Amino acid sequence: MFLRAIGETASGPCYPARNAIPRKNKMQLARGIAAASTVQDQIVPSWLKTQFSSERIHATGLRLAALVLVVVAVIGLPAFRYPGNVRAIVYATCATGTAAAGLTLITLSGNLFMLSIGATSAVATLVFASTLNHGLLIAVLATLVLGGVIGFIQGLLVGAAKCNPIITTIAVASIITGLGSLYSNGQTILGVGDVSWLGVGQLLPYIPNQLLVLLGVVLVYEFLIDFTVFGREIRLLGTNPKAAVIAGLRTHSCVVLAYSLAGVAAGLSGALLASQASEGNLQLGAGLDFDAIAAVLIGGVSIKGGRGKVSDAAFGALFLSIVGNILLLFNLAYEIQLVVKGLVVLLSVTIAHFAARSSRK
Repeated sequence: MFLRAIGETASGPCYPARNAIPRKNKMQLARGIAAASTVQDQIVPSWLKTQFSSERIHATGLRLAALVLVVVAVIGLPAFRYPGNVRAIVYATCATGTAAAGLTLITLSGNLFMLSIGATSAVATLVFASTLNHGLLIAVLATLVLGGVIGFIQGLLVGAAKCNPIITTIAVASIITGLGSLYSNGQTILGVGDVSWLGVGQLLPYIPNQLLVLLGVVLVYEFLIDFTVFGREIRLLGTNPKAAVIAGLRTHSCVVLAYSLAGVAAGLSGALLASQASEGNLQLGAGLDFDAIAAVLIGGVSIKGGRGKVSDAAFGALFLSIVGNILLLFNLAYEIQLVVKGLVVLLSVTIAHFAARSSRK
């Protein structure tokens, strides 16, 4: 009896039973945990948690890296903050970002890339310059129709005929480049008309009209992906094509529409390039394929499809433009710039790969 009174028995210590905690204390403990969780949610908003999730950490990291790069460039390179240089960065971002926004739809659908973006944009510059005498609006509409038709044809080949997307788009790029060369006789077509609104016009200082065009494209395509049936089907198709087919989704029409919209964006990108130069030339779209693909990958859009945002590709284009501009300010050779851009893309893909592996564990 004495041993039990002091909490021991003949065989050893006497511990309280697991359920010996009073019910009232349990309820108080539960309330304390809930209150602590609420305080944590108030301190760290849910949208901020989402930005640093395994699916969004790549895109968020790019935005932070771009911010750090701009701060360092502003401090270390006085020429970087000149108004003319800032406008150059914005103009470079607009054409690439517009093309990348369309390419994002292709990548989200699980069809990798459309390697005819540069050729489509280049031919669009010829059409823009040729129709500019009918007015700026007509010239822009002509490029949109051209791009949409080229994208529609590729969508039929890839979506309905099940052709390989890489081989198909390379072949289409060769065809339309040849047709463009025949149309222009290999020469530059000078535009006859006023392109000042689209070419050099600006709403406010540092906010050219071309930036408004880019923002409009990003908002429209982002809306289609996030808030329409087409967007949900595209994501599912890119994430799990077999499940999309079993679910009876309109896989063929989704792919056709994605390619058509990508073609429209490529045509509009050509109009932006042509308005800056007031001419059409097949060389204006040179390098746009690589830049658009790099923007998509660096921005954080999954190469396997189904994951990413259109705005991610736009930020990727901005990051590339900033890097390219800094390299120019250092007077580095064009070959060195290509090497740096390639390294940036490789680094981005590597980081995305390891991030995907860690999220699966």
